[in-house]
Amino acid sequence: MSRSATRIFLMTRPALSLLLVASLLSGCNDTRDLAPQSADHAWRPTTRTGLVLPPGIRHPAVSVEAGEGQIAAAHIGPALPDASDRGLSLPQLIDLAERNNPRTRIAWESARQAAINVGMSRAAMLPQLTFSAMGGFQRMALPLPNYLSSRGYLTSNGAAAFPKLELDYLLLDFGRTRAQIREAKFQTLAANFGFSAVHQQLILDVISAYHAQQAAQAIVVASHHAVDNMALLLRAAQSRHDHGEATIVDVATSQRNLAQARFDLDKATDAEHGARHALLEVTGLPATLAMAIEPVPAQTLPHSAPEQIRQLVTQALASRPDLLADIAKLRASDEAVLASKAALRPQISFVGTASGYLGALKTYGTGRSAPASAIAQPEAGAFLQLSWPIYQGGLRANAIHMAESRRDAAEATLLKDRLSVERQVADSQDALETALAQVKSAQVLNDAAQTANEGASQAYAHGVGTMTDASTAAAALFEAQASLAVSIAQAFTKAAALAHATGQLDLANNTPDDLSEAAP
Repeated sequence: MSRSATRIFLMTRPALSLLLVASLLSGCNDTRDLAPQSADHAWRPTTRTGLVLPPGIRHPAVSVEAGEGQIAAAHIGPALPDASDRGLSLPQLIDLAERNNPRTRIAWESARQAAINVGMSRAAMLPQLTFSAMGGFQRMALPLPNYLSSRGYLTSNGAAAFPKLELDYLLLDFGRTRAQIREAKFQTLAANFGFSAVHQQLILDVISAYHAQQAAQAIVVASHHAVDNMALLLRAAQSRHDHGEATIVDVATSQRNLAQARFDLDKATDAEHGARHALLEVTGLPATLAMAIEPVPAQTLPHSAPEQIRQLVTQALASRPDLLADIAKLRASDEAVLASKAALRPQISFVGTASGYLGALKTYGTGRSAPASAIAQPEAGAFLQLSWPIYQGGLRANAIHMAESRRDAAEATLLKDRLSVERQVADSQDALETALAQVKSAQVLNDAAQTANEGASQAYAHGVGTMTDASTAAAALFEAQASLAVSIAQAFTKAAALAHATGQLDLANNTPDDLSEAAP
C-alpha cells in the first residue's frame, strides 16, 4: 500500500467507525415493543407508568373567589354550598353548576385562547426586534505549494464572537395581516358566543336534573303511601279472616301486594339516589356530598302559546348563541379568503441589522511566525426588502381553494343550524303543549284514583268489597301519583327546553339581534 493510500485509510477509519456505531445504535432504537404485542388482547402495562391523578384533582380543595377588580386564582376544587343552608334551591344549584362544572372552564379557556390569538395576529403589525449571538473556536487547514510552505499546508486557529441585533418591520402586504387580525377577532366572537351556549346548555341540564330528582322524590313519597295502603289492607284482611269473613287467599293476596309495594319502594329509592347523583354531577359536586334540596315551590304551571310559534322562531334566530357563533365563524372564513388572496401579492418590509465581529486569528505553517490578528469592529446595515411569491408549486392557489371551501362549509353549517333551530323551537313548543295536557290528565286521574282507593279500601273493611278491587285501586293510586309527579316535572323541563331553544334561558346575557353591532 502506498503512503498516500495509507494516509487516506487512516483518515477514513474514524468515519467508518462512526458509521458502524450509528448502525448499532439505530438497531437498539427499535421501539415496537412499546406497542401492544397483539391485536386480540387488551394491553396491560408491565412496568409502572407513573400516571397518577394530580393531588388537586384527587383531593380537590374549596375554591376561593376573587374580590372586585381582582383576578380569581385558578382553583380546581369545587365551590361547596354553605353549611348553613337548609336546602339548595334551583337558582343556587345553577350558580354552583356554573362555578363548578368543568364544561364552563373548558369553554372559558377556549374563549381566552381565541382572545390571545388576536394579540398574536396583531404582533405581525409591530416591529420585530431579535438579538442573537454566536461564538466559538475553529481550526482551518489550507493546502499551499511547497515553495510557499515546506509542509505543503498552513493552519489557522480562530476564536470569535458575533453578536447581532436585527429589526424587521412590515410596511405593506396589501391587507393580508389585517385580514388575519379580523379573522382572529371573529373567531374570538364565535368563542364568546360558544361560551354563552355552554352556560345555557348547563342551565338546562341543571333544570332537567333538578326536576327529575324532584319527580323521583315524589315517587318515593307515593311508594311510602302505597306501602301504608297495602299494610292497611293486610290488617283488614287478617281481621276479617280472624272473624271468619275472609279467606286465606285474601290474606295471601294482601301480603303479596305489601311485598310488591315494598319492592317498588326500594326501586323508587334507588332511582331517587341515581337522580340525586346526576344532579350532583351536573353541579360539579362530589356524589358522596350530603346535600338537602329544596322542593319545587308552589307555582303555576308554565303557559303555552302555539299561535306565537313564528315569533318564537324569529326570536331564536336573533338570540341563539350557537347560531350567532356560526355567523361569526362565517365572517372569519370570509376574512381567511381575503388573507389567502392577499398572499399572492408582494410584501414589503424594512430590515435593519447591527452586529459586531469580536475575535482573533493565529496562522501557522508559513516561513515567518506572526502574532495573532485581533479584531473588534461593529457592522450595520439597512435594507428595504421585497418578497413576492412567483411560483410555489400551486401552494398559494390551493390555499385559496382551501379557504373558499372552508367558507362554503361554514355557510352550509349556518344553514343547517338555522333549520335545526327552527325544528327545535317547533318541537319544544309541541312538547310543552303535550306535557301540559298530560298534567291535566294526570291530575284528573290522580283525583279519581284517590277517590276510588278510599272507597274500595273502606268497602273491603266493611265487608262489602273484594280484595281484588281494593288491591287494584291501591295500585292504581300509586301509578296515578307517580304519573302526576313525572308529568309536572316534564312540564317545567319542557318549558325550560323551549326557553333554551329560543336562546332566552340565560336572560342575564342577552345577545345582540344583529351581529354587526358586536363585530370588532
